[in-house]
Amino acid sequence: MRTESRTRPRDATPDPGPHTVLVVDDHPVVCDGVRNLLAGHPDLQIVGEADEPSAAVRLAGELQPDAVVLDLRMGGRFTPETSGAVKTAAPTTKVLIHTSSEEHEPVHAALRAGADGAVFKDGRDLVTALRAVLSSDSGYLDPRLRTERTERSGRRPAGEGPVVGPLSPREYDVLCALASGRSTTEIAAELFLAESTVRSYTKALLTKLGVRSRIEALAVARRARLI
Repeated sequence: MRTESRTRPRDATPDPGPHTVLVVDDHPVVCDGVRNLLAGHPDLQIVGEADEPSAAVRLAGELQPDAVVLDLRMGGRFTPETSGAVKTAAPTTKVLIHTSSEEHEPVHAALRAGADGAVFKDGRDLVTALRAVLSSDSGYLDPRLRTERTERSGRRPAGEGPVVGPLSPREYDVLCALASGRSTTEIAAELFLAESTVRSYTKALLTKLGVRSRIEALAVARRARLI
Protein backbone atom coordinates (compact mmCIF):
# COMPACT_ATOMS: atom_id res chain seq x y z
CA MET A 1 0.00 0.00 0.00
CA ARG A 2 1.40 3.35 -1.03
CA THR A 3 1.78 5.98 1.67
CA GLU A 4 2.76 9.63 1.52
CA SER A 5 4.89 11.51 3.98
CA ARG A 6 3.05 14.07 6.08
CA THR A 7 6.20 16.10 6.61
CA ARG A 8 7.58 18.72 4.29
CA PRO A 9 11.20 19.80 3.93
CA ARG A 10 11.80 22.98 5.91
CA ASP A 11 12.69 24.99 2.81
CA ALA A 12 9.82 23.72 0.62
CA THR A 13 7.29 26.22 -0.74
CA PRO A 14 3.83 25.72 0.80
CA ASP A 15 1.20 24.43 -1.61
CA PRO A 16 -1.18 27.36 -2.25
CA GLY A 17 -4.00 24.93 -3.04
CA PRO A 18 -6.60 25.25 -5.80
CA HIS A 19 -8.11 28.54 -6.92
CA THR A 20 -11.54 29.02 -5.39
CA VAL A 21 -14.49 29.83 -7.67
CA LEU A 22 -18.00 31.17 -7.03
CA VAL A 23 -20.55 30.32 -9.76
CA VAL A 24 -23.47 32.69 -10.33
CA ASP A 25 -26.29 31.69 -12.67
CA ASP A 26 -30.08 31.48 -12.39
CA HIS A 27 -30.25 28.30 -14.46
CA PRO A 28 -29.40 25.17 -12.40
CA VAL A 29 -28.39 23.27 -15.55
CA VAL A 30 -25.66 25.84 -16.21
CA CYS A 31 -24.35 25.58 -12.64
CA ASP A 32 -24.32 21.79 -13.00
CA GLY A 33 -22.42 22.08 -16.27
CA VAL A 34 -19.78 24.38 -14.79
CA ARG A 35 -19.44 22.12 -11.74
CA ASN A 36 -18.95 19.04 -13.90
CA LEU A 37 -16.47 20.83 -16.14
CA LEU A 38 -14.31 22.14 -13.30
CA ALA A 39 -14.41 18.79 -11.50
CA GLY A 40 -11.82 17.59 -14.00
CA HIS A 41 -9.41 20.42 -13.13
CA PRO A 42 -7.95 20.13 -9.60
CA ASP A 43 -6.57 23.69 -9.74
CA LEU A 44 -10.11 25.12 -9.85
CA GLN A 45 -12.48 24.44 -6.94
CA ILE A 46 -16.07 25.66 -6.67
CA VAL A 47 -16.78 26.96 -3.16
CA GLY A 48 -20.24 28.43 -3.65
CA GLU A 49 -23.17 29.06 -5.98
CA ALA A 50 -25.72 31.87 -6.28
CA ASP A 51 -28.73 32.39 -8.52
CA GLU A 52 -29.31 36.14 -8.35
CA PRO A 53 -27.21 39.34 -8.11
CA SER A 54 -27.66 40.23 -4.42
CA ALA A 55 -26.73 36.70 -3.34
CA ALA A 56 -23.69 36.85 -5.62
CA VAL A 57 -22.47 40.06 -3.97
CA ARG A 58 -23.14 38.72 -0.47
CA LEU A 59 -21.34 35.41 -1.08
CA ALA A 60 -18.42 37.14 -2.79
CA GLY A 61 -17.98 39.27 0.32
CA GLU A 62 -18.23 36.28 2.65
CA LEU A 63 -16.10 33.81 0.69
CA GLN A 64 -13.61 36.17 -0.99
CA PRO A 65 -13.13 33.65 -3.82
CA ASP A 66 -10.29 33.91 -6.29
CA ALA A 67 -12.79 34.15 -9.16
CA VAL A 68 -16.49 34.55 -9.86
CA VAL A 69 -18.09 33.04 -12.97
CA LEU A 70 -20.93 35.53 -13.40
CA ASP A 71 -23.99 35.10 -15.60
CA LEU A 72 -24.59 38.30 -17.56
CA ARG A 73 -28.38 37.96 -17.71
CA MET A 74 -30.41 37.07 -14.62
CA GLY A 75 -34.04 37.51 -13.78
CA GLY A 76 -34.85 38.16 -17.40
CA ARG A 77 -32.60 41.18 -17.84
CA PHE A 78 -28.95 42.03 -18.29
CA THR A 79 -27.20 43.03 -15.07
CA PRO A 80 -23.77 44.37 -16.07
CA GLU A 81 -23.51 46.46 -12.90
CA THR A 82 -23.30 43.28 -10.79
CA SER A 83 -19.65 42.87 -11.78
CA GLY A 84 -18.81 46.20 -10.16
CA ALA A 85 -20.75 45.34 -7.01
CA VAL A 86 -18.89 42.03 -6.72
CA LYS A 87 -15.53 43.81 -7.09
CA THR A 88 -16.52 46.24 -4.35
CA ALA A 89 -17.40 43.37 -2.02
CA ALA A 90 -14.29 41.36 -2.94
CA PRO A 91 -11.63 43.68 -4.43
CA THR A 92 -9.08 40.96 -5.20
CA THR A 93 -11.59 38.61 -6.81
CA LYS A 94 -11.48 38.18 -10.57
CA VAL A 95 -14.88 38.44 -12.29
CA LEU A 96 -15.42 36.43 -15.47
CA ILE A 97 -18.64 37.19 -17.36
CA HIS A 98 -20.38 34.04 -18.59
CA THR A 99 -22.77 34.75 -21.46
CA SER A 100 -24.85 32.98 -24.07
CA SER A 101 -25.96 36.20 -25.73
CA GLU A 102 -24.58 37.44 -29.02
CA GLU A 103 -25.37 41.01 -27.94
CA HIS A 104 -21.99 42.56 -27.28
CA GLU A 105 -22.89 45.87 -25.64
CA PRO A 106 -23.99 44.24 -22.33
CA VAL A 107 -20.63 42.47 -22.18
CA HIS A 108 -18.68 45.67 -22.71
CA ALA A 109 -20.88 47.43 -20.15
CA ALA A 110 -19.94 44.73 -17.61
CA LEU A 111 -16.25 45.11 -18.48
CA ARG A 112 -16.50 48.86 -17.98
CA ALA A 113 -18.18 48.18 -14.62
CA GLY A 114 -15.19 46.15 -13.45
CA ALA A 115 -15.31 42.63 -14.89
CA ASP A 116 -11.94 41.09 -15.75
CA GLY A 117 -13.04 39.03 -18.73
CA ALA A 118 -15.88 37.45 -20.67
CA VAL A 119 -16.48 34.06 -22.25
CA PHE A 120 -19.35 32.28 -23.99
CA LYS A 121 -21.30 29.61 -22.12
CA ASP A 122 -20.57 26.76 -24.51
CA GLY A 123 -17.87 25.54 -22.12
CA ARG A 124 -15.22 25.37 -24.80
CA ASP A 125 -13.01 28.10 -23.35
CA LEU A 126 -14.20 28.48 -19.73
CA VAL A 127 -11.18 26.82 -18.12
CA THR A 128 -8.79 28.73 -20.38
CA ALA A 129 -10.57 32.00 -19.56
CA LEU A 130 -10.54 31.34 -15.81
CA ARG A 131 -6.84 30.53 -15.78
CA ALA A 132 -6.13 33.63 -17.87
CA VAL A 133 -7.87 36.07 -15.53
CA LEU A 134 -6.43 34.34 -12.46
CA SER A 135 -2.84 34.41 -13.70
CA SER A 136 -2.57 38.00 -14.90
CA ASP A 137 -4.10 41.46 -14.87
CA SER A 138 -4.54 41.55 -18.64
CA GLY A 139 -7.96 39.88 -18.52
CA TYR A 140 -9.59 37.64 -21.11
CA LEU A 141 -12.09 38.35 -23.86
CA ASP A 142 -13.58 35.51 -25.90
CA PRO A 143 -12.41 36.05 -29.50
CA ARG A 144 -16.05 35.85 -30.62
CA LEU A 145 -16.76 38.98 -28.56
CA ARG A 146 -13.96 41.05 -30.08
CA THR A 147 -15.96 43.21 -32.44
CA GLU A 148 -13.57 46.17 -32.60
CA ARG A 149 -16.60 48.39 -32.71
CA THR A 150 -16.63 52.08 -33.46
CA GLU A 151 -15.73 53.21 -29.95
CA ARG A 152 -12.27 51.69 -30.53
CA SER A 153 -11.55 51.90 -34.24
CA GLY A 154 -13.79 54.59 -35.66
CA ARG A 155 -15.04 52.08 -38.25
CA ARG A 156 -17.73 49.41 -38.33
CA PRO A 157 -17.93 46.28 -40.47
CA ALA A 158 -20.33 46.29 -43.39
CA GLY A 159 -23.82 45.33 -42.29
CA GLU A 160 -23.28 46.10 -38.60
CA GLY A 161 -25.82 48.29 -36.83
CA PRO A 162 -25.71 52.06 -36.38
CA VAL A 163 -22.88 53.76 -34.54
CA VAL A 164 -23.69 54.66 -30.94
CA GLY A 165 -21.57 55.90 -28.06
CA PRO A 166 -20.67 53.39 -25.35
CA LEU A 167 -23.35 53.19 -22.66
CA SER A 168 -22.66 53.15 -18.94
CA PRO A 169 -23.98 50.13 -17.01
CA ARG A 170 -26.82 52.21 -15.53
CA GLU A 171 -27.74 53.68 -18.90
CA TYR A 172 -27.94 50.16 -20.23
CA ASP A 173 -30.23 49.15 -17.36
CA VAL A 174 -32.56 52.02 -18.22
CA LEU A 175 -32.51 51.07 -21.89
CA CYS A 176 -33.50 47.48 -21.09
CA ALA A 177 -36.29 48.71 -18.83
CA LEU A 178 -37.57 51.01 -21.57
CA ALA A 179 -37.53 48.07 -23.98
CA SER A 180 -39.76 46.17 -21.53
CA GLY A 181 -42.33 48.97 -21.68
CA ARG A 182 -41.76 50.32 -18.17
CA SER A 183 -42.60 53.90 -17.29
CA THR A 184 -40.19 56.36 -15.66
CA THR A 185 -41.89 55.75 -12.29
CA GLU A 186 -41.60 51.96 -12.66
CA ILE A 187 -37.94 52.17 -13.71
CA ALA A 188 -37.15 54.40 -10.74
CA ALA A 189 -38.73 51.90 -8.35
CA GLU A 190 -37.01 48.90 -9.95
CA LEU A 191 -33.53 50.46 -10.01
CA PHE A 192 -33.87 52.34 -6.71
CA LEU A 193 -33.34 55.70 -8.39
CA ALA A 194 -35.09 59.05 -8.24
CA GLU A 195 -37.42 59.73 -11.17
CA SER A 196 -35.34 62.78 -12.04
CA THR A 197 -32.26 60.55 -12.27
CA VAL A 198 -34.07 58.15 -14.60
CA ARG A 199 -35.06 61.09 -16.79
CA SER A 200 -31.40 62.19 -16.88
CA TYR A 201 -30.29 58.71 -17.96
CA THR A 202 -33.02 58.62 -20.58
CA LYS A 203 -31.91 62.00 -21.95
CA ALA A 204 -28.31 60.74 -22.12
CA LEU A 205 -29.50 57.62 -23.97
CA LEU A 206 -31.37 59.70 -26.54
CA THR A 207 -28.25 61.80 -27.10
CA LYS A 208 -25.95 58.81 -27.52
CA LEU A 209 -28.40 57.10 -29.86
CA GLY A 210 -28.91 60.31 -31.83
CA VAL A 211 -32.71 60.35 -31.51
CA ARG A 212 -35.46 62.47 -29.98
CA SER A 213 -37.93 59.96 -28.57
CA ARG A 214 -38.05 56.66 -26.70
CA ILE A 215 -39.64 54.92 -29.68
CA GLU A 216 -36.81 56.05 -31.94
CA ALA A 217 -34.28 55.08 -29.27
CA LEU A 218 -35.58 51.52 -29.09
CA ALA A 219 -35.60 51.20 -32.87
CA VAL A 220 -31.96 52.33 -33.10
CA ALA A 221 -30.96 50.15 -30.15
CA ARG A 222 -32.44 47.08 -31.82
CA ARG A 223 -30.67 47.83 -35.09
CA ALA A 224 -27.42 48.23 -33.13
CA ARG A 225 -28.10 44.89 -31.36
CA LEU A 226 -28.06 46.55 -27.94
CA ILE A 227 -31.36 44.92 -26.91
